[in-house]
Amino acid sequence: MLVAGWSLTKACNLNCIHCYNASGRRDPRELTLEECLKVTDKLKSSGVVAVNFGGGECALRPDFIDLCKYIQSKGMIISYTTNGTTFDRIKDNLDLFHDIGVSIDFADPEKHDEFRGLKGVSKKATETLKVLVEKKVSNEIVTCLTKLNCSEQELQGIYDLANQLGVDSWRLNRFRANGRGIINEVELGLSKEDLKKAYTFLSNYQKRGTLCPEPIFRAAFGGTYYFPGDPSGNTSFRIQPDGEVSPSVFLSESGGNIKSKSIEEIMQSDIFKRIRDRKPKGKCKSCSAYSHCRGGDAGASYLEYAHFNGPDPLCWLDPKQKGSEVQQRFKSNWNVHELYLCTLYIPIKENLCTKV
Repeated sequence: MLVAGWSLTKACNLNCIHCYNASGRRDPRELTLEECLKVTDKLKSSGVVAVNFGGGECALRPDFIDLCKYIQSKGMIISYTTNGTTFDRIKDNLDLFHDIGVSIDFADPEKHDEFRGLKGVSKKATETLKVLVEKKVSNEIVTCLTKLNCSEQELQGIYDLANQLGVDSWRLNRFRANGRGIINEVELGLSKEDLKKAYTFLSNYQKRGTLCPEPIFRAAFGGTYYFPGDPSGNTSFRIQPDGEVSPSVFLSESGGNIKSKSIEEIMQSDIFKRIRDRKPKGKCKSCSAYSHCRGGDAGASYLEYAHFNGPDPLCWLDPKQKGSEVQQRFKSNWNVHELYLCTLYIPIKENLCTKV
């Protein structure tokens, strides 16, 4: 099974300091709707079962709903990550989406607005989530974990907000220094100790057996997984606005342009082969968790070391220490992001999985 991530546009109405692809203005080379429909046909014929739309803010494209309708007609499910400010553009077509994630990085509205670069964003994000909960659309709060919000106080605040709103789950992506994040790495970048403290706190809210596509968290605190290591380039890929295809949502390196190459050709390109051919380095060689961790986040390693081999640059684990209970799960129930990228789920409700 394959999951396609799709950055449909670089257009965005916000100026978030962490943005991994520096979204803002629309790229003049963006695929036209006609080209997007042809891409959709390619995805279907290549066995893609789900498409996740993410940054920029896809709903800013006037043809976004038309494309989603076509994707749905092909039998693929659609996941959408949004900043929550463009809800009016999709509110009449919520049936198109299997799940919608809304970005909230701080429970404090002023902090969130400052982080996202526009006053009132927090209010719109929470209002969007309230409607999704009311309409029973599968939903989640999505947080970028940075040095600014990794404290127990900040994380507790978001967890409490998630419960107050009644969302299905809370999903956290740790900061990667790419795009606009490069110039803000000193302010936002996590240390190993930052990640250890944050994950240790979050482990208090992780239920036994919860799916966990984040290898480092899984190695430290246990959980279940569908694919060992990082799904990037294995069960997933990312289509950029101009059609270039990268193996990871957090990388811009391309394996080819989907306008001229098939998915099969792209996934046999050098960058895709390299991300799949990871080798244990350093402490990974003696770590018992390597069988399911595979060196952690491949994209993070590439950004830090220019290669995909572990160990993950933020791994604090002692390879001599006995790992937590981890199980591989081969079932028909899985979440879109479980096959898409290294991410951490904190369940607020139980209905976290998709049946495909």
